[in-house]
Amino acid sequence: MRVLLPASLLCAAFAVSSAPAFAGEPSAADKETARGLMAEGRADRDKNDLKGALKAFAGADAIMHVPTTGLELARAQAAVGQLVEARDTALRVMRSPATPGEPAPFKAARDASSALNDQLEARIPSLTVNVKNAASGVAITLTIDGVDVPSEVIGQARKLDPGHHVVEAKAGTAYGKQEVDVAEKDSKEVAIELPAQSATPAAGGATDTGTTDAAQQQPEQPAEPEGRSGGSKVMIFGGFGLAAVGAIAGTVTGIMSMSKTSSIKHSPACSGNVCNPSEDSDISSAQTLATISTVSFITAGVGAAVGVIGLFVGGGSSGEPSATSPSQTPDAPADQSSRLRLHVAPWIGLGSAGVSGTF
Repeated sequence: MRVLLPASLLCAAFAVSSAPAFAGEPSAADKETARGLMAEGRADRDKNDLKGALKAFAGADAIMHVPTTGLELARAQAAVGQLVEARDTALRVMRSPATPGEPAPFKAARDASSALNDQLEARIPSLTVNVKNAASGVAITLTIDGVDVPSEVIGQARKLDPGHHVVEAKAGTAYGKQEVDVAEKDSKEVAIELPAQSATPAAGGATDTGTTDAAQQQPEQPAEPEGRSGGSKVMIFGGFGLAAVGAIAGTVTGIMSMSKTSSIKHSPACSGNVCNPSEDSDISSAQTLATISTVSFITAGVGAAVGVIGLFVGGGSSGEPSATSPSQTPDAPADQSSRLRLHVAPWIGLGSAGVSGTF
């Protein structure tokens, strides 16, 4: 039930000294300013300028801080949808202690604030926020409309004003956001599911120690001589790779050269092996392509030779005991064969290539 206080009683309330509970005695100028703001607030409210009325009543209550100004402020806050703030103001007014000799409007304002408080309590909506997929042991930061909310409230109903709200949650590097509209008397739930975070390996943990111990128990493998293993692999893959590239390039340019040569021979500007100067450019291009094709095939031959050398050089290095292996004796025949050396050398000639060597 809304209790209306006559303007004359409000003015009388301003004229009476306030108790210390109401922030001390305002000056005459303060009281006059507050009277003007109260009149302005009522005028704005009559014109349905609710925001203007809220501003004026808030100014008057900040000066006087008495039950009458607090009641008008609570009503203005409720009118613009600030239900949580309005109830807080109403509770402040109804709980303010009465003082001897205070104006009668003060008691009426307390009674009206009590009734307003009961109405607001039923109108204020609530929102329950649940955060899912948060990593264990990682602190969760929750905000509603940019205001930090204690993490203990997660999963609990939180009172808030009706309207549109932005809910954000963060745990470590994971971030989630939800927007929700809440009406008066609503009781809604919203869930924010955070994206999965990759587990961070523990430095110096038990798992690392176990892995290190296991690695230390493995017998050390003798390192292969670089000249026989690493070098031979480079020669094999590099040589045969070069051979493949050279063969492809030689084939492509050779086909292009033959095609251009055939085109020149069938040109009206040529008779037999004699052509007009107009074909000089095409003839030169065909010769260049033929040269490139020849060089490419030579390169392919060299690459193949290098690959073959790599096969021979690295062929006996895997799985065979070394010359100093204790399983062999100096007089064993295998020792004699291990001392044999392979000498292979590629050769390149005009339009041809090959490999020569001794075993």
